[in-house]
Amino acid sequence: MNAYVLAAGGWIKKVLLLSLITVIFAQANLHIVNDIFVISLGSICLPAFVYLVDKPSIIAVSAVSGAAIVGTRVLAAVSGGMAAVSAFNDSFPEILFYIVSGLLLYLFDKFTGHSRKLALFIPGVMLIDYVSNAMELFSRIQRQAWELDSQYLLITVAVVRGLILLLFLLSVDKYRIMLLSRTHAERYNRLIMLTSKLKGELVWMNKNISGIEDTMSTAYSLYEDLEESGQERCAKEALSVAKDVHEIKKEYIMIHKGIAAAVESESGTEGMQMSELFMILSESVHEEYRDSGKNITVLTQSDDRLFTDDPYLFLSVFHNLIANSAEAVEGNRCSVVISEHRNGDSFIFSVRDNGPGIQKEYEEQIFEPRFSTKINYDTGEVNRGLGLSVVKDIVEKDLEGSIRLGHTKKGAEFIISVPDEKLQVI
Repeated sequence: MNAYVLAAGGWIKKVLLLSLITVIFAQANLHIVNDIFVISLGSICLPAFVYLVDKPSIIAVSAVSGAAIVGTRVLAAVSGGMAAVSAFNDSFPEILFYIVSGLLLYLFDKFTGHSRKLALFIPGVMLIDYVSNAMELFSRIQRQAWELDSQYLLITVAVVRGLILLLFLLSVDKYRIMLLSRTHAERYNRLIMLTSKLKGELVWMNKNISGIEDTMSTAYSLYEDLEESGQERCAKEALSVAKDVHEIKKEYIMIHKGIAAAVESESGTEGMQMSELFMILSESVHEEYRDSGKNITVLTQSDDRLFTDDPYLFLSVFHNLIANSAEAVEGNRCSVVISEHRNGDSFIFSVRDNGPGIQKEYEEQIFEPRFSTKINYDTGEVNRGLGLSVVKDIVEKDLEGSIRLGHTKKGAEFIISVPDEKLQVI
């Protein structure tokens, strides 16, 4: 019962606070058409709440705001010498605007699926503003409300208030980015610390992976020799090698646990907006490849404002793909474009670079472990090709999605499909 009381109390406080903000802004107003039809900035607050506030209870806020605004209008008129009844009759129709506006905003928000695309949101708000004002004006002057002069005026008011709202929301988004830049350092440091832990453990992991591979190669060579010659002594040596492999495996598992512990220490971190994730990723790879002389540029294009509870999965996927592009590009300038759009119940990410692309004969093999087209013929060094295999595992097993090669005339492109339950539109 206490939980319900606390929840109700929080809801009431939110409604009252948002209503108070609306009432304050409503005091900035103009009288047009006639002396009692008021156009104010209070109406801009309602769509702003829908856009910015999580679950703003817009119908309740609009009803309380309308009633409170009418109350302030009546008090102001009475204090100026007008009779209370006349002041109430003049001001009461204004509540119709707020109720209609709140209801239409609620339906619009539900219909668009809480979309925050300004190209859709602002025209919708303009239409709602026009309809709400038209309803209020009709309640005041009836048929005269439909005269062309009145309609032109209502349309102009809707457009002007919509543009003011657009400027305000763009300013808020810009301010959010400024706030992110303040908190970015702390979060970036956490990521760097996590990366340093992982790198420390990965040094040993890479050493043991190489040791396992070398030992296994020796074991198989001995096995082949034994099969051909039937020597007992060699059989014992092969058995000893097998024991060594087992010991190396145990060490590998211990190192794996160390990495798991490092990742788990950060697993309680809150989620992250994808725009912030891409910002961190871009700065990180720029720093990572600075000493190599390569200039890595990461551009992002997104149709949706997305939020993920698993930022490190996406960071790992995109970082591996960018690293793959950086290694493939022959010059010093590597450009990677990450774009996103929605397709049905999935989000589609395209990662495209300006490299030489992938030859057709390799297309079916690139996601296989240890496959690589990157061989240094001077040193004999071979890139082990684990990056794309890791990406495939994360996308398919952890994100429950899919990855495939795209088809572009220049460069390589990877198409990643992630089910919509793995991301949230905000």
